[in-house]
Amino acid sequence: MKKLIALAVAALPLAAMADVTLYGNIEASVEGGKSNGYSFAQEKNSSKLKSGVRIDDTGSYIGFKGNEDLGNGLKAIWQVEQGLNIDGTTGSGSGNGYNNTWATRDSFVGLTGDFGTVRLGRLSTYLNSDMEKYDAWIYGAGVNGATITSANTLDGRINNAIRYDSPNIAGFKFTALYGADEQREYASNNTRTNKNIWNLGLGYENSGYFVDASYVGYMDQNYGTADITGVNKTKFGAGDKNGNYWRIEGGYNANNLLVAAAYGQSKLYGANSPVFGQVGGVAIGDVVNGRTMTGDDIANIEFKTQEAALTLGYTIGAFTPKFTYARVWDIKANGNKIEDNALNQYVVGVDYALSKRTTTYASYGYVDHKANEVSSEQTFAVGVQHKF
Repeated sequence: MKKLIALAVAALPLAAMADVTLYGNIEASVEGGKSNGYSFAQEKNSSKLKSGVRIDDTGSYIGFKGNEDLGNGLKAIWQVEQGLNIDGTTGSGSGNGYNNTWATRDSFVGLTGDFGTVRLGRLSTYLNSDMEKYDAWIYGAGVNGATITSANTLDGRINNAIRYDSPNIAGFKFTALYGADEQREYASNNTRTNKNIWNLGLGYENSGYFVDASYVGYMDQNYGTADITGVNKTKFGAGDKNGNYWRIEGGYNANNLLVAAAYGQSKLYGANSPVFGQVGGVAIGDVVNGRTMTGDDIANIEFKTQEAALTLGYTIGAFTPKFTYARVWDIKANGNKIEDNALNQYVVGVDYALSKRTTTYASYGYVDHKANEVSSEQTFAVGVQHKF
């Protein structure tokens, strides 16, 4: 009897932790080549890219999650997830969110039931959590993945967010996310900004066929918070113009076959746009069309982009060969097309499943820039991914 009591007491902590799951993903690659995403030093007074070899963390993270059954079909849910950098270099990889804080990836508390799911915390947009099927690559900072599309440059997580996910109804699902502006700062014209973010997503999937669409709206997006002049969070711009981006995706993903196509557009302002540095790197003090650029000028530059992508993949035993083609058209700045900014990207590679949780892979990417003065990019990677 004493032994039984001792065993029962010893098991109490385990019972208390029974609803907590530890999970994660550890992955890294050897990459070689030349890319704007690499940080190899260039010759003085030269913009020509230099090649080299890197060891990259390509998307590692660790997480804890759990739930409590509240009865009548209602559950409390929570999750804390943190990006890792197992190569020891902070900031490499594909947007894991490395810094000195905790919970850099999706982290939340919420409720789920027949009505759907409501969560509060740091949350992914619908594009980041439910889409990106065409971006079927494991990659770091090189171009051996869909690095030039909005899946890599814009999809992400929103701080101070609330998100609702509907239940699946005959293959349909709907999400709505709202990110609150907790600063409400004043712009250069002394108006109070309202930089809320909202996101809507809609999807349908049946018998392997899928279609998804999502829209992200940024309020007062021309309020300049980027590090334009070397001073963080410089207060530039009138804060009265709204930015946005959207993407639709569709295809088939079943019976060992993946066919995924995507098309998207964006309208973003100043250094908040990922294409800002691709159009001459305009800085405060530069003279453009006879006008000396100010902080307000930088923040009020409207950049419009269009993109499309197509991915094909087929699993043969443990092998999954894949191919992606992506296209970004010439960028428009304040309604004027900037010639020779279009580019084409090609990625080819193969995954090999060593087990259900461990995959090795090899991929090669090439980006052809239309602008003659911009170097082409090409990288090759071989890596390992393990999920637990």
